[in-house]
Amino acid sequence: MNLFDRLARRLGESLAWLFAVATVLIAYEVLRRYGFNNPTIWVHDLTIALCAICFVFGGAYAMQRNEHIRITSIVATLPQSARRWLTFAHDVLTLVFLAALSYAAIRQAATSIDIMETSGRAWNVPIPVLLKLVLALGAVLMTAQAVCHALESLRGKRVAV
Repeated sequence: MNLFDRLARRLGESLAWLFAVATVLIAYEVLRRYGFNNPTIWVHDLTIALCAICFVFGGAYAMQRNEHIRITSIVATLPQSARRWLTFAHDVLTLVFLAALSYAAIRQAATSIDIMETSGRAWNVPIPVLLKLVLALGAVLMTAQAVCHALESLRGKRVAV
């Protein structure tokens, strides 16, 4: 397992608990809103941010585990050599997409940091800055993973199931 896959695995396993935190926060908000008629101004924004962080790094985690959705019934009927080249083509296309996503995400994150973008809602904190930065970091991590995966598939060390 390469360095970037190890990082993705560690992040995925470490950040998964944030879903539990988000669940507790939502329960707290429901209790305050409907039990005491005293809603918060911060729970909704924070819950969305926590879940978004999990989803971004969850993509890298799924990529590390090779668990993204694919049509294995078709691939499984192909000979090994065809599967090898199909895996390589898949990895190259993934790399191209993720490189473009990384570029766009980095540009948006930089702009957001420059203007210190805020949510514009009642809590008005710089959550957009955080989320755009997380998306850029997640896309860069997945791009690095894609480079490693493409090199592994080129060498024949990664073949689709």
